[in-house]
Amino acid sequence: MLDSLQNRFQNLLLRQIYDAGCHSRSQLYQWHKAILDRKARASKILDERLVEDTARVISDFPHFGGAKGQAYMLYHGIGLIGQKAYDGTKKKVKRVLIQEVSHRDLPQTCNAYDHIQPEGIGEIWAEDFTQLAVNGVRFKVAILIDVFDQYILGWSVSRRATEGLVAVPVQQALKANGGRPPTKFLLEDNGTQYVSEGHQQLLKAHEIVSRNIPACTPQYNGSVECGGKEFKNLFYNVWERLETNHTDKEKSLDERVHRAIEDTVHLDNFQIPRPALGGVTPADVHLGLQQQRQKDIVRYREEQEVKKTSKPLSRPIWDVIKQGVQAELMSTKEVLTKLAFFGMRPLRRIAKINQEVRGN
Repeated sequence: MLDSLQNRFQNLLLRQIYDAGCHSRSQLYQWHKAILDRKARASKILDERLVEDTARVISDFPHFGGAKGQAYMLYHGIGLIGQKAYDGTKKKVKRVLIQEVSHRDLPQTCNAYDHIQPEGIGEIWAEDFTQLAVNGVRFKVAILIDVFDQYILGWSVSRRATEGLVAVPVQQALKANGGRPPTKFLLEDNGTQYVSEGHQQLLKAHEIVSRNIPACTPQYNGSVECGGKEFKNLFYNVWERLETNHTDKEKSLDERVHRAIEDTVHLDNFQIPRPALGGVTPADVHLGLQQQRQKDIVRYREEQEVKKTSKPLSRPIWDVIKQGVQAELMSTKEVLTKLAFFGMRPLRRIAKINQEVRGN
C-alpha cells in the first residue's frame, strides 16, 4: 500500500504519508517492510431478512446515519447490523430511489458560549417555533422541550406565529409536569411572540423564570434548534406517507397537518432512540425506564451476536433492497422527499418541493 502511495504522491516524504494515514505508524512500517501481511477482511454475509428490514427502516427514516439506524433497529428488536453495513445499505437504497424516480413523469413547477447544562429532568425547558411548507402553504409549529432528554412537552401549529401559538406549548408542558414550572428557567429567543407582554404574564403567573438569548445567536438555544430540525426531518416523512396512503383525505389541510404533527411528536418521543441517551428514547428517560430498556437492548444485542452464521442470499441483493424500500408504492412526491435526505441541505430541497409541486 505504501509503495502505491509513494508512486502516486512522489512529492511527499514517507513520514508525511505516515502522518496522513489512518493506520498506526508501526502498522504502516511493518507493511512497508513486508514484516506484516495486509490481509483483506472478508465482508460479513448479511441475513436476507435483515437487509430487507434495514432497507425498510432507511426508507422510513432516510435521515438516519449508521449510529442512529443501528440504535433504532436494536431498540425495536429488528436485528443487529453494523454501522458501516447500515451506511452501505443506505447507498443501495439511494440508488433504488434514483432508479425509481428516473422513469417517473416528474411534476411540473408553478411559477463561544457558556451554556448551563441541566443535570436532571425538569430543570431547564426551551421553547421556539419552526416553519413547515406543505402544499404551498406555510405553517408555524411552536415546540417546548425538556433540555435534559429532548422530550417534547408541548406543541401547537398555526398558519400565523401569534402569542396564542407560543402559549399553548407552555400550558401543555405545565399540565404534563403536574403544574410545576422548570426548577431553573425557561430558555427562549427574542421573538416578538416570546417577549410580548401577554406571554411574559403567562410565565409569571406560573412562576416560570424566563431567560432570553442574545439576538442572532441561535447557538444559545441549540437544544431546541436541533430538536426543531429533527422534528422537521421526521415530519416530512410522516406527512408524505399519510398523503400517499390517503389518510384523512376528506379532512382539510390544517386537520391533516395537525394529524401528521401528532404522529411526528409520538415518533420523536417514544420511537426514535438517541445515541446521546444511551440508545433509548426521550420517553424512556422521562418516564424512568432508561435502565430497564438498556438492559433489554444489551440482552437482544448479545442474542443477535451469538446467532449462527447467516445463509447466503437466495435472491439478488437489489431485489432484497427493493423489497425493503417498496419505492413503487410511493407517490412521486414521496420519492422526491425521501431522496432529498441523501443530498446536501435536505430540508431546503423539501421546502422547495412543497412550495412548487402540485399534486403527487
